[in-house]
Amino acid sequence: MDTYTLGGDIRNIIILLLFSTALFANIIHVNNDTGQHDVLSDNSDRQVSTRIRYDFNSRENHIEINNYRDEDELLQFIESTMETHLIPGVSISIVKDNNIVWEEQLGYANIINDVLVDENTMFILSSISKTVTATALMQLFENELFDLDDDIDDYLPFNVNHPDYPLVPITFKMLLTHSSGIQDNWNVMTYYDGDPQLELNYYLNQYFTPGGEFYNSNLNFTNSMPGTNYRYTNNGAALIGLLVEEISNQPFNDYCNENIFEPLSMNNAFWFLSEIDNLDQVASPYQVTGGSGDSCFIIGCGIYDQSNPCFCDSACIYYGDCCSDYEDVCGEDGTGSSPGNLTEYENYGYADYPSGQLRTTSNNLAKFMSAYINNGIYNEVRILDSETIELIKTIHYPNVDSQQGLIWYYKNANGRTLFGHNGGDIGSSTEMFISFSDNLGVVLLSNSSNYNALIQIENAVFDFAEETDFTTIGDINSDNVINILDVILIINIILGSDNFNNSADINIDGNIDVLDVVLLVNIILN
Repeated sequence: MDTYTLGGDIRNIIILLLFSTALFANIIHVNNDTGQHDVLSDNSDRQVSTRIRYDFNSRENHIEINNYRDEDELLQFIESTMETHLIPGVSISIVKDNNIVWEEQLGYANIINDVLVDENTMFILSSISKTVTATALMQLFENELFDLDDDIDDYLPFNVNHPDYPLVPITFKMLLTHSSGIQDNWNVMTYYDGDPQLELNYYLNQYFTPGGEFYNSNLNFTNSMPGTNYRYTNNGAALIGLLVEEISNQPFNDYCNENIFEPLSMNNAFWFLSEIDNLDQVASPYQVTGGSGDSCFIIGCGIYDQSNPCFCDSACIYYGDCCSDYEDVCGEDGTGSSPGNLTEYENYGYADYPSGQLRTTSNNLAKFMSAYINNGIYNEVRILDSETIELIKTIHYPNVDSQQGLIWYYKNANGRTLFGHNGGDIGSSTEMFISFSDNLGVVLLSNSSNYNALIQIENAVFDFAEETDFTTIGDINSDNVINILDVILIINIILGSDNFNNSADINIDGNIDVLDVVLLVNIILN
């Protein structure tokens, strides 16, 4: 590599350039412009009264999307998928190595009020919330406040005992791997318009204590001895949140604010709606309604029970015996139902809130995900030790479930091995997954229940991310901002105190010299 040896005159030029840069103090952000997409209108409000939460924990998907897409092709595909499958809004972030390298927002946060999704739009994460809950607990583990094989009863204000195996302790590790023998009794898991009306401690006490308001020995527990069988459970995750409260001696949401959100600069991350100043920043949940078909889960065309319609997925067209009302809900050709079948719901909450109620932006969640990609660190802030990250990634009960880490889990998707979590709820489908082989992660949030369509988008985003060089010329420190700090770094490269960096070769001539400094300053000023 050739570089200039700087004399006094050139040093003076650089000093002047630096002065000019500082004087103007212009900053160029390298994120993409926000996109927008016209989808739907004229939908009625509907009160949430019955708790039917869908936790999309299917870890295999067989949707093949093999075509490489450039950015324009990707956006066209996403917009088309949103239109076909009646997805009002999405927010996407891609993390590569240490940085958020690509972001996009499309569609509507609220259709009736004509509120577009933007970088500040918060979506309910649904079960992705569990990864934050687990992170909070593992921080306390790092402080040696408990051991993973400890009996949780030693830390709770009440006992949690399996009615068929009362002498078998339920451990922290069992809760974190969904092998505790606890299961969800949907008959008592209520949706509330707004924040939940029950305290976490009270709800869980009444759920797990014999004689409690929500206790049922048959419905609240599986038939399996703790530690021997996998059963995904929201109430088990809620217990993790309560354990954080009891061990840290502070409310769960306050603990997360102080130890996760604030350190990571997750400024738009809230467990409760009451904490949010501007509720217009919260995406309204939407769901396709109008049919009464049977479940199509087995063929991958839906999650609904018999009282709810099938998903509008074109793959379901040929399964009339499964989705007898498919045409009514999705249109006769599977290209989308009438906008009148899209129903807006109130923003809601539930008593087991640490299992799914966190609301945040794709950007904020990407910061959290980035810490897991980078051994517990984001932007020089450590939230977990690398050893703890490895512990979370470990399969602790391979004979029980071969894909389950500590809350986080592995899935095989379109030829990729991914690690992360998804979520699903009324008017919510969310994805957060990492490909460690590429140091690449994708966050995808939506205010729609169409999980299959979201998977198609996720696969396309991974295709795009794997084939794209996200290096931005001029962004030498890779902080997604071009400013005077980059000018200083390019000078250090010329002086030989820093290593060659491709993003510093502004004119792409193979050399890093004073011409690149001049061009970089012009970029900043213009």
